[in-house]
Amino acid sequence: MKTKKFAVKMLSTVAFLSLGSFASANDSTNSMIFPELKDSWLKTGDFTGPDHIRRIRSGMDKDQVALEIGNPHFNEGIGGPNVWNYAFNFYTGNADEYVTCQYQVHFDEKHTRVDKTAWKENQCAAFLEEKHPVLNQSHPLVLSSDGLFAFGKSGFNDLQQTGRENLHNLAGQIKTGYKTTRSISITGYTDRIGSVSSNQALSLARANTVKQYLISQGIDGSLIQTSGAGSNKPVVSCPGSKSPAVVACLMPNRRIEVSVNGDI
Repeated sequence: MKTKKFAVKMLSTVAFLSLGSFASANDSTNSMIFPELKDSWLKTGDFTGPDHIRRIRSGMDKDQVALEIGNPHFNEGIGGPNVWNYAFNFYTGNADEYVTCQYQVHFDEKHTRVDKTAWKENQCAAFLEEKHPVLNQSHPLVLSSDGLFAFGKSGFNDLQQTGRENLHNLAGQIKTGYKTTRSISITGYTDRIGSVSSNQALSLARANTVKQYLISQGIDGSLIQTSGAGSNKPVVSCPGSKSPAVVACLMPNRRIEVSVNGDI
């Protein structure tokens, strides 16, 4: 197990924790005197859970503090002193590496109730930040087929310049916008003009071409599923037989829907 004293640079990019109703921990080392870490009777620090440290609040008595984080780790005593010193270990997320942070609990003038708390290094407070899990979510995206393909076409070489740019941007969103991508669903749709079989084939072929393009941009093809829905689930309804006006009206139905399932 790797260990090291806390280095300020190590967490320079970690957002500081806003402690809210916790006992104040904003005092700098300029106004606090911390003992040498080597003087701790623990020597190696203690792996106390951050949730216990978060529960230390102004007004708690010494018994309540000891119940959460134990007795002080240095030889200042328990009953009389108005400052308790601790040395806590926190894992960095880099394998089994951890850092040791020094922490103080200051009591009031009667030496009975918590007045404030302090870290030797303010950056240590970031280890108390509660990390809320990001829910697994599906994020739908809709692309117009008219902007992607030449009319009635579906091949890779039939992608129009604006369509390639849109797909390039989509690939970038998937690669950089998700911490984890579990699956990608691509569904092609057509308008009602044409036979059911031809629309089904066209919608599936276009979905497969979009998949092919995403793979060419570095997206893992094993994550991508495609389907063709033909003229099902129309977005708009435009009465009348085929005419330039009707074809233009039906444009929203000619689309590709991409749903990304992952953590952002």
